[in-house]
Amino acid sequence: MVARLAALALVAGLWAAPAWADVDGSVGIISDYIDKGLSQSDGKAAFQAGLSWAHESGLFLGVDGSTVDFNDSTDAELNFVGGQQWDWDHWALVAGISRTHYAGAPKGAGADLWEFALAAALDLETHQWEAEFVYSPDDGGAGDALYQRLGVTIPLAERVAIAPHIGHQWYDRKDVGGPNFWEWGLELSYALAPATFGIAYTDTSLKNEDGCKCGGRVAAFVSVGFP
Repeated sequence: MVARLAALALVAGLWAAPAWADVDGSVGIISDYIDKGLSQSDGKAAFQAGLSWAHESGLFLGVDGSTVDFNDSTDAELNFVGGQQWDWDHWALVAGISRTHYAGAPKGAGADLWEFALAAALDLETHQWEAEFVYSPDDGGAGDALYQRLGVTIPLAERVAIAPHIGHQWYDRKDVGGPNFWEWGLELSYALAPATFGIAYTDTSLKNEDGCKCGGRVAAFVSVGFP
């Protein structure tokens, strides 16, 4: 599902040896689009799609999008991504940049943003570790922002995997971006190619923020990849 920069790179194929150039896409629906622990769809279902291109050199490009609901005129989130991936034995490193555009956002909202990410992954065969750092020079007018995430994916069976994670969001201007907070979650997925079904639980340390759909919540999703 849509998860912006580093996650898109990881999904693009950290563990696969690509052909000279690969193009992959996906479409899906999720009952609540949650990014960094916060609902981006006001607790409602969101439709999502993405397309990525990866070269054997490690260069990749991608675009993905999702419907959103911020209780204003904003209709959708569009992410344009580019970067480079390096692989060594069981390790992979990804560096990239993304531009996020919010279609239909109120004039002067300043919601669009740039993000710069560095992600690392370690494949231990029985499980895979992932760590990412995502920096924005101006996150929604809140100035510098840094998101850090650590996650692990553990296969439980041939088609089933469980993936817990923990993340932290920091803002320079807390009067605009809000307080710094922790977020955590657990995802259970079932792969039945070309579809993936799953359910995810997320929660945050934000408990008393007015109008924030940031408490414990469960979201179910299904996505279909192509070709």
